[in-house]
Amino acid sequence: MSNKVRKEKKTGQKIIALIVVFVSVFCCVFFAARGKFSTPVANNAAMTVMSPFQRAFAWVGSQLTFIRNTVTEMSQLHEQNEQLRKEVEILRAQNLTASEYASENQRLRSLLDYKQAAVQFDLVAASVIGRESASWSSVILINRGTLDGVANNMPVVTELGLVGHVMESSLNSAKVQLMIDPRSSVGTLIQRPGSRVAGIVEGDIKNPAHPRMVNIPKDSDVKVDDMVVTSGFGGVYPKGLVVGKVVAIHNEEGGLLQFAEIETSVDFQKLEDVAVIVASREAPPEPIQPPAQTPGTETNPYETAEKLQAAKQQILDAQQQVQDAQQKQLRDAREQAGLPVADEQSRLPADDEPLEREDYRSFEGATR
Repeated sequence: MSNKVRKEKKTGQKIIALIVVFVSVFCCVFFAARGKFSTPVANNAAMTVMSPFQRAFAWVGSQLTFIRNTVTEMSQLHEQNEQLRKEVEILRAQNLTASEYASENQRLRSLLDYKQAAVQFDLVAASVIGRESASWSSVILINRGTLDGVANNMPVVTELGLVGHVMESSLNSAKVQLMIDPRSSVGTLIQRPGSRVAGIVEGDIKNPAHPRMVNIPKDSDVKVDDMVVTSGFGGVYPKGLVVGKVVAIHNEEGGLLQFAEIETSVDFQKLEDVAVIVASREAPPEPIQPPAQTPGTETNPYETAEKLQAAKQQILDAQQQVQDAQQKQLRDAREQAGLPVADEQSRLPADDEPLEREDYRSFEGATR
């Protein structure tokens, strides 16, 4: 049964193939002879017969063109997608770099503003390049050394306040002991004018983020939110560097002393750029400000200064006029006495310079 079906299929395929061949041959012959035998009837019949095939060929051609264009567009889209993907990666990397540069620029600008404001210090900017693994939170490494003027025991600061001091310096780097190190001690005092209590700030092993201000008498005037600054005692840290503020006050075990818990002004976990104080001197005095004036009697100090200057000039002009009159009177007296008249370079003797006897007599006679 299956063999019979196969034979019938093969026969049908052969018939279809013969029809296609016949039609193809007919088309070829018809188009070849179209120019020689051209009759309206034949043309109409040929068009009627060939129109389905033409439409089929046109449809197949349009589909092939559509497929070719689609494949081309897909290929171009794939290439554009890959190119855009690469551009996105490049722009993302550039954006991260720009953000890092912007952050660094902001930090360095703040440090530069502090350097320009703290004219009493000579500062050397440095970057944190490492931390000691054994003491992660108490010792850092900076990229400045003795070639840059950095030496041991020099204070290290930021625009926010005190960081620590140089404990060991080499040619191109230095180790900085942070003020929160338990081995560190900083002489400090309360900045509030009504208090000015002195103490020592040292690191706390139990609470590394908050050092303690110790050796404070129990009856001292210390309050929460008081600002703590360096006292200048000890010769390492100059006076007036901000350390932090008091966040809590606790009594010592003995009961005679108390200690204050300090919140540092510098965030040591985000420390990236610092400045080393290589030289320190007294800050210049504040400019003198004019005192407050009574309402209704206000005066402009600049206008007053101009008036004083004008009055001084008037006095000088009057003195010059008196001197010129005296010189003229002296010349007239010489002429009356028959003495030679002094030239334009002559002048009256100074108050402490004695007159010549002859000049005195002539001057005396002329004035009588």
